[in-house]
This record gives sequence, structure tokens and C-alpha cells, in this order.
Amino acid sequence: MYFQSILNPDSCVRVFVGQTTGIQDDINAPVNDAIVLVFFNNFFSDTLQNVESGIYESELKPAINDTIRIEVLANTKMTGETIIPTPAFISNPEYKYPTFYDAMSQQNYGTLTFSINDNPERENYYEILIYNSQFSDYTQEYWYTYESNYWTIYKPDIVIQNEGDWDFIPTTLFFSDELFNGKINIFSFITHASNSSYILLRSISKEYYYYRKYYTRHAFNAQLHTDGIHNLLFAGEPLDMYTNIKGGLGVCAAFSSTTTKITRIP
Repeated sequence: MYFQSILNPDSCVRVFVGQTTGIQDDINAPVNDAIVLVFFNNFFSDTLQNVESGIYESELKPAINDTIRIEVLANTKMTGETIIPTPAFISNPEYKYPTFYDAMSQQNYGTLTFSINDNPERENYYEILIYNSQFSDYTQEYWYTYESNYWTIYKPDIVIQNEGDWDFIPTTLFFSDELFNGKINIFSFITHASNSSYILLRSISKEYYYYRKYYTRHAFNAQLHTDGIHNLLFAGEPLDMYTNIKGGLGVCAAFSSTTTKITRIP
């Protein structure tokens, strides 16, 4: 069995519980008769309710620096634990355009720079999503396009390259503070952005970081996100997924996030 819960201080506690299946079985095998308990800072806080197929929810929201433990009782007992990380912030975001021309694609790119002040008192892990926000006159709603991935960034920052994930076509930018522990680091990307672009910075738990690293390699090897020249047979060997669940599989992880508008400079 397995369960998954990605926690953050802006959302109520939510857990998916499933049954592991064989390769020829239904990939989605939700469990709807489990008992799911949540503990805040080692104190019992709530019993989650089954609200839809395999999904259990509580009305409680965790706070920054809370230690959250989830216990799932079904055919077996599974336990996962994580800490809600302190938010991190982007400083001095600037986008200069154009600064680079790719002759092969005949496209202009700009240079995006910003800084992160790393907390020296602990190991820190981050995830970045760069997105554009546009208003639709038809739906009267905002819609978003994400630019923080392998297909839209021409050259990532050295911190991203150091992680060793870039060749596995990540869908977001996740990284540790290995190269700038306790310092202010200025990031630089050759990429696309616009006057309506934003940077969503997540401060992520160690469990979230390893979950993203393992999943990115798994997705690449299994060709889950391939396209064009990357659509090759036998991209890699099968890879075991990361888990921090005692008594089962899955992940219990957390993040906190801040959003910063990008300033475009001609």
C-alpha cells in the first residue's frame, strides 16, 4: 500500500491512499476504507474524512515550522512525517530582452536574473516555477503558462546544472543550497519571459526535494514526458521511486511559497 501527501500552509491537509498493483492491473487503485490520522507537533489533531476516491481531507491547515505526522491504518499501518519549511523570497528580479539570439531556432531570448538569500542555519531546498499570467476576455478568468522547464529555458543557471537533473528534462527547477549555503546567490537564466511573468519560489522539505529528483529520472526513463528528438526507445533502466513512508510506499512532504513579479528592462 502507499499514500501521498504534499502539505503547505495555504491548504488543508489532504492525503491520497492507494493499493499497489501489478503491471497489468489498473494503475489507480484507491483505498476508501482507511483510517487516516494527522498529528501536529506530536499531538493528535484530527481524523481525516474520505471525500472522494482514495482522497482524505481535514479542515486543518498546518503552520510554518509545524512537524506533521500522518498515520494511515488499513491492511497495514503506514506513517510519514515532514516539517513545513520557512518561506524564502526572491530579490531584485530583472528580465533584459533581447540578450541572446539562437540562429537554429531563429528566436530571441532574454536574461532573467534574481537573488535568493539562503538561511545559514540549516540545509535548504528550493523549487522555482516561472509563469505568465494572462486574462481571458472569453472566460473572464486568468490563465497561466509555465516557462520554468527544459523546453523554454535555453540555458539554466549553474546551480541548476550542478544538480545533474537537466538532462532528464525536469518540468520545474528544484535545487539545494550546496553551491551557496548561507550566502546570497544571484541566479541567471537565458529564457523567455514577459511583462506579465512571475516567479513562484517554493521553500521545500528534503522529502519533497528527493521526491522530485527521483520522479524526474523515473519519468525520463519511462518516457512519460518525451517529445521529438527525445522520444527514444529504452531511455534508461527502471528506477525505484523515493519514499519516506514507514510500513509502505509513497511520500509525505511539504513546501511553502512566495510569488514575485518580474520587472522587464528593455
